[in-house]
Amino acid sequence: MVSLSIIIFGTIILFAVLNYSNTINTATFMMDRFMGEEPKKKSDERIDDYKIKTDTNIDGVYNFLIQDSIIIQNSNTSNDKAINEYALKIAKKNTEKGIIGKYIYKVRKINPKTVRITFVENEDTISHIKTIFIVSSIIAIASSFAIYNLAKKVSKMIVRPVEETFEKQKQFISDASHELKTPLAVIEANSDVLENEIGKNKWINYIKNETESMNKLINELLLLAKIENVNNLKEHKQLNLSKEVEIILSMFESMAYEKQVIIKSKINENITMNGNKEDIEHIVSTLTDNAIKHTEAQKEVVVELKKEKSEIVLEVKNMGDPISEEEREKIFERFYRIDKSRNRNEKRYGLGLAIAKSTIEKYNGKIEVFYRDNFTVFKVTIPN
Repeated sequence: MVSLSIIIFGTIILFAVLNYSNTINTATFMMDRFMGEEPKKKSDERIDDYKIKTDTNIDGVYNFLIQDSIIIQNSNTSNDKAINEYALKIAKKNTEKGIIGKYIYKVRKINPKTVRITFVENEDTISHIKTIFIVSSIIAIASSFAIYNLAKKVSKMIVRPVEETFEKQKQFISDASHELKTPLAVIEANSDVLENEIGKNKWINYIKNETESMNKLINELLLLAKIENVNNLKEHKQLNLSKEVEIILSMFESMAYEKQVIIKSKINENITMNGNKEDIEHIVSTLTDNAIKHTEAQKEVVVELKKEKSEIVLEVKNMGDPISEEEREKIFERFYRIDKSRNRNEKRYGLGLAIAKSTIEKYNGKIEVFYRDNFTVFKVTIPN
């Protein structure tokens, strides 16, 4: 759309400018012919050559000889103040020809201090130029609307197959996840029965561990599909966000104790928002869990909640190695993991941050990650 608009606007503007230039050139050429003047060499120019002859005065044609911004001679027999002001105004400008008011003018520079200005009253020509500019503007605006509609239709045609494929992909993930839950439940039940009959052994433990991992992955996929389905949004209600964040952080105290990580919080009181409790829990839990697991022993995780103007700001910070700029956007992609081997052992599949981002965007918010003062910072901003 932008490319087509530039071409059309450029063509229209070029047409209007060329039309204006040709009209002015024709009018000024006729002025010279009218006044019977021929171009002179610069070496032959004298003020006397440009002095206004009274016998060349013609109706609608006015001549001014101006020196040091003072009119020293003119043929304005009607003594019209407006045209005198036009002459003085043009004398101060560095132009050779143009339009002012209802006159077309031409300037002849005699020396650095003296100019002669000729005016021709030609309302029809000026009206024609204005009409061309108005018509050009209307055509340009109409063309932009036409280009917009064309670009919109073409874009929809191009994007439609991609949208359909994406919708089918989401539906497949949802359906496959539902279908996998049943056989997983059967495997889990049979492994429990088998354990009761023959006792514990490493093979049964392997089955149980992999079943648990698969079950967690399926639940995350179902949650992601549910969040992306705008027709399946849950009812929102007024929540005390400050209390909710404090409760969620208390659930991670034992995990932080085991890893010898220090959790600090700076939560402003009575921050409220209209939302869903499960969404808030998932966002805060994902970011806190992620921060603790990527923090070394005896180092800090800091959770801050505050309100800035009309926005709620949640920052989860942890002391650790910075995330490279290349990976800062990728970590919000599905199934992306920085340390794939470690995350696989910890049953982490790279869906947590993707789900958190989708949930935040559902509230028209945004999430970003950066490194500041030895902390990796995940910053969530939600309009309120």
